[in-house]
Amino acid sequence: PWHGSRNEPAEGVVTSLVLSRKSRFALASVDAIALFASVSLHAAERMPLSDVQKGMKGYGLTVFEGTKVEKFDVEILGVLHNIGPDQNLILARVDHPIVARAGIIAGMSGSPIFIDGKVIGALAYAWQFSKEPVAGITPIEEMLKIGRVAAPSGATPAGATPRMSAVEMLGYLAKQDPAAAFEKLVKNMAATPVNTDGGVRRIALPVSMSSFSPETVQRFSPYFEQLGFMATPSGTASASTVANSAKKPGKAMFEPGDPVGAVLLNGDFNVAASGTVTYLDGDHVYAFGHPFLDMGEINFPMATSEVVTVLPNVASSFKFSNTGPVVGVLQQDRAAGIMGTVGAKPDMIPVEVVLNGSGPVQTYHVNLVRHSHLSPLMLAMVTDSVVSNAQRAAGERTVMMDGEIQLKGFGPIRLREGWAGQQARQSIPQYLAVVAGYLMSNEFSATEIEGIKIHIRHDDDLRIAKLMEASLVTPPKGHIAPGDVVKVRTVLKPFRGEPFVEMFDVRIPDDQPAGAAYLLIGSGSVMNAIDFTLVPPDPRTLGQVLGVIERLRPSTDLTVALYSTGEGAVTSGVYLPNLPASMRAVLAADTSNGAQAAVKYHPAGQNARPLGYIVDGALK
Repeated sequence: PWHGSRNEPAEGVVTSLVLSRKSRFALASVDAIALFASVSLHAAERMPLSDVQKGMKGYGLTVFEGTKVEKFDVEILGVLHNIGPDQNLILARVDHPIVARAGIIAGMSGSPIFIDGKVIGALAYAWQFSKEPVAGITPIEEMLKIGRVAAPSGATPAGATPRMSAVEMLGYLAKQDPAAAFEKLVKNMAATPVNTDGGVRRIALPVSMSSFSPETVQRFSPYFEQLGFMATPSGTASASTVANSAKKPGKAMFEPGDPVGAVLLNGDFNVAASGTVTYLDGDHVYAFGHPFLDMGEINFPMATSEVVTVLPNVASSFKFSNTGPVVGVLQQDRAAGIMGTVGAKPDMIPVEVVLNGSGPVQTYHVNLVRHSHLSPLMLAMVTDSVVSNAQRAAGERTVMMDGEIQLKGFGPIRLREGWAGQQARQSIPQYLAVVAGYLMSNEFSATEIEGIKIHIRHDDDLRIAKLMEASLVTPPKGHIAPGDVVKVRTVLKPFRGEPFVEMFDVRIPDDQPAGAAYLLIGSGSVMNAIDFTLVPPDPRTLGQVLGVIERLRPSTDLTVALYSTGEGAVTSGVYLPNLPASMRAVLAADTSNGAQAAVKYHPAGQNARPLGYIVDGALK
């Protein structure tokens, strides 16, 4: 036996150590992967679809509680041929005391079905509101085709997603409407769940969410349900719990019928969809019998799972599950199911979120699945729940965020923003998701995010300062010349507070042409709306995409900006101010660089200052 030393444990003995929360989590995952990688898995004998006949009787395997695999009876009703391209469906009646009470249960997806001891396929489809527990079975031959799809070498699959243009993103954010941008980002996250005129559906996958606030689960559940998932509260199973229950005499880990988790997020918060293992072929694991998200090549953590209990439900019964340690990687997500490799290590995005609220400073660490649609959604969920942990679930408040995204090959991308009022809690998570989604789904180059750090400050009070006055202090000489530094005096009044004065120095550029110029004083969000209207973004490279994000100014900044007239243009993603007439004519005639935008007014300089308030208003 192993008592905390570095020696190897005795055969059949499950090891455990008393460790810190973070160390326990990390070691559990590493040890579990090593343990799974050492297991020799043998493929079960298969029955071809051509041999499956009406009236045959057999059994299926699944877990209704804990990790004990149980049998349920099946009777073949027939075969639906060519229900889709290269797709067939075996119909069967299911019988078991729990199924008789609850019907086909969400979480049974992938349950292997056997006839004469040979596997014929995976339980995968059901009919809502059916009077009998009739299910559809995906033939095993179709599932095994998943493993023959060649994976690209040298790169982590990122997934193709509908992108949001810079103009769209900035339009939403400039109008202080991150909710609309967030809805656009997530509405086409994946293919619509199968639902034919006959009412057949994929058996729902329970999505377990642990450590999240109830408000977060309620807010984000619709996004999962529209994909055919069922959002359920859950916990996390320790490595020792899963190993103890699984390593019984004669039983190898991940046997057909075992629960398996597709992890989207782990750490201090966890999100995982759970189904059932169908078939094992060496270190390859086949499961679900229908798509997870139908994303093709993926790189999602694959975890063990344990079933707490089954909840019978009139609409759809489901399993409560605890997610266990990560033991491999899911690499294929296809029409006939998913396939993972035991022992492989997932590539995830580390995230740190620090909360300053009414109590002690709290720090959270999570790992996000690396995908241009799922990563932003998971990031929004985490930050939403972190804000809710600031002791208030509803009501007016002020939330300020200072964040940093570290992108491989580039310097840190800094994000700052703040909101006050009823929507403050939702707005920060939505803002982060929109910016991260725009960055990850850009059309020019794959982005490898190495890490994200978010610092959130929560205040129960409304920290809003209204801009009341702004005036220019005229220099003694009575006029302003290029190179001069002029002073701008502003007066702001906080909500239920006393007015205060802020002075700014604004330097006039040395090349400022003679004539009229304009000073605009206001919040960073107001300046965003003006700047992006005057000089519209048109990025053509990843570097220019980052430049668009860097142009975002927070509403917590009071900004004084100088604008002057001048004929310019934005072409090939580059802003060219004060162009002579000859150059403008050349650009107008050149169509090789695509659409161009004329610029009549341009920002000639600015001075910004964070105030610790949400600035309200603007003056010219």
